[in-house]
Amino acid sequence: MHVVLVTAAAVRRDYVRTEDGRVNAALPALGRLAGDATVFSRAYTSSPDHESTLRAILTGTHPTEDSGRGPTLVDALADAGWKAGLFHGRPDETRSSWGFDAPDERSDRTLAGRLRATAHRKIADDTVLGGPLESADRLIGSSFGTRVAEPASRPAEEVTERALSWLDETSGPRFLWVHYDVARAPHVPREGTASGGIDPRTATKLAYATTSAPDALTDEEKATLETLYRGELEHLDRHIGRLFDGIQSRLDVSDTVTAFAGTSGCPLGERGRWYETSGDFYEESVRVPLFVHGPGFDAERVEFAASSVDVLPTLAAAAGVERAAQRGGSDLRSFAGRRVTERQVFGAAGTAPAAAMVCNGRWKLSRRLGDGRETLFDHSDDAGERRDRSGENLPVHRALSHALDYFVENRRRSSTSAGSPIEVKTRS
Repeated sequence: MHVVLVTAAAVRRDYVRTEDGRVNAALPALGRLAGDATVFSRAYTSSPDHESTLRAILTGTHPTEDSGRGPTLVDALADAGWKAGLFHGRPDETRSSWGFDAPDERSDRTLAGRLRATAHRKIADDTVLGGPLESADRLIGSSFGTRVAEPASRPAEEVTERALSWLDETSGPRFLWVHYDVARAPHVPREGTASGGIDPRTATKLAYATTSAPDALTDEEKATLETLYRGELEHLDRHIGRLFDGIQSRLDVSDTVTAFAGTSGCPLGERGRWYETSGDFYEESVRVPLFVHGPGFDAERVEFAASSVDVLPTLAAAAGVERAAQRGGSDLRSFAGRRVTERQVFGAAGTAPAAAMVCNGRWKLSRRLGDGRETLFDHSDDAGERRDRSGENLPVHRALSHALDYFVENRRRSSTSAGSPIEVKTRS
């Protein structure tokens, strides 16, 4: 048995799947996977922050300030004799506390490379250089369409090639995790995609305008920004397709479980926000595609709510690795053949959250933890979440509010104690 986990940041579910439930025809690789997979149509990230969601995926629990540093799925499979390879699109992000031991980590040691990486990182506002550097980058970018620093993401081509090379160099049961970061802003024109004809300088200017003057964007400029995003998704799909083709030529796909999961959405102008999702639990920011293909996963579409924290127990169970205790998520295969209604999933904004969410598919309740303000949406007739129903259905509101109370309190308790270990037992 092999396990392949592909994750990608800034992937909105409604830009991947059309209204009739099919995958967008412009994304053929994801379409092929979804066509033979179990499609979890109501999958939510465990956090609007994609880094926290990545940690949740690999640990099977909602990260807290002091947890998430314990054993991960990688550790569990490695202890059971599997080879584990992890390949990331954003190598400069901190992963040491996540239990990752990525074999491909290497950084640009040249002076120019270090300066580019440093300039690209978000510098704290209270540092001496933070304000001037950010101001200069914003001025040059918005005026001339040129950036002071290039994004720190690895090209999708490089991530894919290194992952396939690792498969060539290893044998036996393998767990391959590949994370793509290409759909995160800033978006650039991609040759051969919907955005191929857009001028790069125009793209750069518009990217800066989304933060400096979003209200001044014209309908045409907004349409261009949307086209740029669609181009990034097509670019992502192209390299996922190349990855899947390479896997099929190297592994026995009849004995391989393959999962694709988004780690964050992308507001893309909804409610005046373009790319920032922190603390935002609207559908465009936290509802993502989740497909699982392989032995034990029928080609079907399921409607119950699923979460990022379900990925670990689902893949661990498929691989024959048992955990000593549940740590937050569930094996989604355990619901097969059952009529599941109103399953609740939860989310929290970061490791020390300022907001939290509970959703059962139809109803979603979010809460600001500072002042306790809550918002309730009914997806049965308000998929766009435009109308707050918190004052209209008190029984539902109370039930979800009590569930959220328990979730928030449980996370507070978890932050003061170590996470339970994963006990590895390989089934015969």
